[in-house]
Amino acid sequence: MADAIADALRIDDATLAYDAGPVLAGVTGRVGAGEVVTLIGPNGAGKSTLIKAVLGLVPVVGGAITVLGRTPAAARRDVGYVPQADTLDAQFPVSAAQVVLMGRYRQVGWLRRPGREDRRIAAEALEQVGLADRARSTFGTLSGGQRQRVLLARAIAQRPRLLLLDEPFNGVDLVSQDALLRVLADLRRQGTAVLLSTHDLALAQHVSDHACLLNRRMFGFGPTAQTLTADLLRATYGGQIVLAHH
Repeated sequence: MADAIADALRIDDATLAYDAGPVLAGVTGRVGAGEVVTLIGPNGAGKSTLIKAVLGLVPVVGGAITVLGRTPAAARRDVGYVPQADTLDAQFPVSAAQVVLMGRYRQVGWLRRPGREDRRIAAEALEQVGLADRARSTFGTLSGGQRQRVLLARAIAQRPRLLLLDEPFNGVDLVSQDALLRVLADLRRQGTAVLLSTHDLALAQHVSDHACLLNRRMFGFGPTAQTLTADLLRATYGGQIVLAHH
């Protein structure tokens, strides 16, 4: 059992389905402490579905997903999640600091008010993403990249052992991209396991130890040098591959 806990995330021949039927089948892989694994594949390939299954929000109808030695639902307290930035209502009248503080509720419980230590942790997380000076700004007045960094700070404030990021670099400016990369490097040093989805192959090569190629099923999982090859990418994308280089 020790080795199951050593892996923050274990996926064993998992098949995921909504009511309409299977969305993703035959996925197997591991994410160890301090490892960054990238999910690569076209839109509709099942990347967000896999992330939601790790959160316990999508049923695993075949095989298994084990998170920190537990079921996804049981482990949720120790898992941070950064959704695509456009999923949070920008009109909601809440400050950046308040959004980040929400990351502490899972630790303190929704009924207890966050205390001084929770506020300190939230302020630290905002500083880590380079937005300490925008703590009082209303979330909706921030740029897309800044909003993404606030959502990352919210996840960091939770002190997760596994962090899930859904397209974190989508439409963010270079300053925000650099801040995100810096934080990922910090988290890796602290032993946090990271699973992220991205379309950016150059970034995937830069940030990750392993890549998982998905398009309704798994086309490859392993070190980026062995998975992000022209042949495997062509197979994953069905021949419609644009190799992006910065």
